[in-house]
Amino acid sequence: MSDSTVLIVNTFAAYIGVIPFMIIFQIAFRKYKLPKRHQFGLYLYTLVICCIFMASNTPSLYQLNFAPSFNFIPFYGFSDNFSHYMQSFFIFVPFGFLLPTLWKQFQPLKKTFLAALLFSVLIELSQIFCIESTTVTDVTDIIMNILGTMVGYFVFLQAKDLHFMRRMHLQTKKAHRRHLSKWEVYIYFFLPWLITFLITPFISNKIWDVILDTAVGIPL
Repeated sequence: MSDSTVLIVNTFAAYIGVIPFMIIFQIAFRKYKLPKRHQFGLYLYTLVICCIFMASNTPSLYQLNFAPSFNFIPFYGFSDNFSHYMQSFFIFVPFGFLLPTLWKQFQPLKKTFLAALLFSVLIELSQIFCIESTTVTDVTDIIMNILGTMVGYFVFLQAKDLHFMRRMHLQTKKAHRRHLSKWEVYIYFFLPWLITFLITPFISNKIWDVILDTAVGIPL
């Protein structure tokens, strides 16, 4: 089974776990009268975060194993792991696009760059506790993640004046929305991480049971 299929299934499993909480948050934040396009963008953003966590083999509570492995040499073994590094690049492109699209405070380049750097470092450090012995805390991954984010950011610069981009971000002139805008990005970042850490393995196992049952025809 291809790596892309595994990534799609596991991302779907994580997203299934996140959706009910997303709906609860949407109901709780009704008083802020969030634009419909912004709410739709939040679902896309959360899907992207789930995909990044799954692609990065972020460990769950039930799969913790302290087995640190490091590579501090940029682009060491790049040709041997080309597909992996390109995946690290591409999965961060939508992150770089959606972050400034949904939140005005990330429209300055340095804010998006810093967010990508911190997010990438957090992911790489979490891999110290990954159960897979082949997972490496790799400086090249960080570089590729940031490059992907920057490409997404420059796509945002080209698209920000288009009609469909209007009302995607929170209007921050009102004090209550400005307060929400400061915290919303972190809420919708840590929610997928928490679900990934606690719940996703159970959902993923059930989905894989159904897939393998259907494909092989043998009850597991």
